[in-house]
Amino acid sequence: KRNMRFADYRTSQIGEETISHNLSAFDLPRAAFGCGGRMGLLIYPIVGYFTRDREKQKILAVGCRTEDDIYWLRAYRFRDTYGFDLFSYSRNILLGDIHKTTFPDHTYDVILLGWVLSYSKDPEAIIKECKRILKPGGLLGIGIEHNPLQDTEGVGLVRANVLNSTGDLIKLLDTVMEHKVIFEYDHYHPSERGSVVITKVLS
Repeated sequence: KRNMRFADYRTSQIGEETISHNLSAFDLPRAAFGCGGRMGLLIYPIVGYFTRDREKQKILAVGCRTEDDIYWLRAYRFRDTYGFDLFSYSRNILLGDIHKTTFPDHTYDVILLGWVLSYSKDPEAIIKECKRILKPGGLLGIGIEHNPLQDTEGVGLVRANVLNSTGDLIKLLDTVMEHKVIFEYDHYHPSERGSVVITKVLS
């Protein structure tokens, strides 16, 4: 925690509880680490998709908080993998706000939004920015928590939008770009529920 750095961001697009909620994980022993289990829902399809030339793929893992996802992908020979978040202690995690970045157009082959889109008041802006910085034919992977009781319970305090299923994610993607879904999965295990979409950007 002594090495924590914060991005210089000034935006109303980020949910008010986003930073405090994610920083609180560092107050508990080991809680900030080991969250990578659910990221398998995004990482394993990427591993299966790129059976060759993994070393050539440039990957950005957004909202990773720790290095779990980065090292997991590098272990599968995706050497050019870095994180991107609003805060970090690591040189492997770049600082910034995914709503608007300074990356040049067509920088990445793959962008993974792992359980980060729910913190945005403007998820469409994130998708537009990802489209801009993805290479033609690049892959965009999105994971969000799914709450089957959201219609009756409402949206949780830390969530900033109502996205709650693969159907919701695909509708959002359809409004921003032409794409082709290559993987879609609603995971409804009682202890860990998630909705995941991986799509190929066509235009």
